[in-house]
Amino acid sequence: MNKKNVLATLAIFAISGGLLAASTFAVLYFVPTSVPELYGESTQQGIPEMTLANSKIPVLKVEAPIPATTVKEYLEQTMTDEDIQQIYHYFDDIKVGTEASNRKMTDQEAKRLKVLKEQYNYEGIRPQKPLPLKEGNYSFYLELSKATYVYPERLLTDEELLQYIDWHSRVNFALSKRIVEPQPDTKDISEADALAKAHDSVTRLFDVDVSKLKVTTSYNKFGPGQIGEWFVLFQPYNVERLQASGETYFMYDVFIDSLTGNVIDTTIFNSNYKRTPITAAKKEQIKQDHSWIDAAKTIVREKQGETRAITNTSFIEDVKYDQRGIVAISIALEDGNKYITELRYPEKTLRCLIYEPAL
Repeated sequence: MNKKNVLATLAIFAISGGLLAASTFAVLYFVPTSVPELYGESTQQGIPEMTLANSKIPVLKVEAPIPATTVKEYLEQTMTDEDIQQIYHYFDDIKVGTEASNRKMTDQEAKRLKVLKEQYNYEGIRPQKPLPLKEGNYSFYLELSKATYVYPERLLTDEELLQYIDWHSRVNFALSKRIVEPQPDTKDISEADALAKAHDSVTRLFDVDVSKLKVTTSYNKFGPGQIGEWFVLFQPYNVERLQASGETYFMYDVFIDSLTGNVIDTTIFNSNYKRTPITAAKKEQIKQDHSWIDAAKTIVREKQGETRAITNTSFIEDVKYDQRGIVAISIALEDGNKYITELRYPEKTLRCLIYEPAL
């Protein structure tokens, strides 16, 4: 699904209690990580019932389940207008693409970076000095005029890694001031309704309790028609620490049509899942195995709770699915709408459920 690319381009990050959201067309600057950099407001959910216009869905009670962060306040107090203008000049007139460097960050440094970043965000750990931005009596610095990092031959110290994290936080903070966020229209469902629908979809499809996960929400508009969509992400607040230690964690993302309120995409991410590519021979076997179709129908009927009659089912032919170890099945309904179930091979477990309304 093309809109899933938003995970790579959405610039959403939390600074203190606030949510700073960039449109998918804004170019922001992040600390490198293989996990999508999506940081937003955190909520813990009690789920009192509330009757809406068309349905009865849970409304999520906002509390404070994760450690507070003072990053926004810290940056507001320490960054001057001159600092911000320097960053604007760097991005407008100097930096083109990714910065150069005399070496790559090692795996050991990258793991320590993730742990220190969590401490920077939630424990108030700061570098003693900012990252140097020109050549001097330093072992590690960013030559701003050349957009080039200069690393020492030795491993970076914790102080130097904190300087690196702090620089990226300052850049994000400065660039966020340029962002004009798209806003929901009066006909769009509210953020609270979108969050409730996302919570319901994830818990129903994957039988999980997301009450202790951090929640990020974002509203964006896509395509020539600027169609509005809500995006909701549930993830552990300490994702980067878990990633650095190799522990398994799960994230769940949901896309919701802001006009109709339809949940159009619900996906699970398992950090340590090992894909099993599907060979041509295996693919032919799968197509002859009706249990895959039965599994997809069961998800749509029993998990999704779909009551409309299913009129047709078919395997979706796509080499990308085969490479990723996914069996995708299209399920057509009596009114022309359809679902796409993406099942993991060979387990037949759900990775993603997509809803495609009839045109």
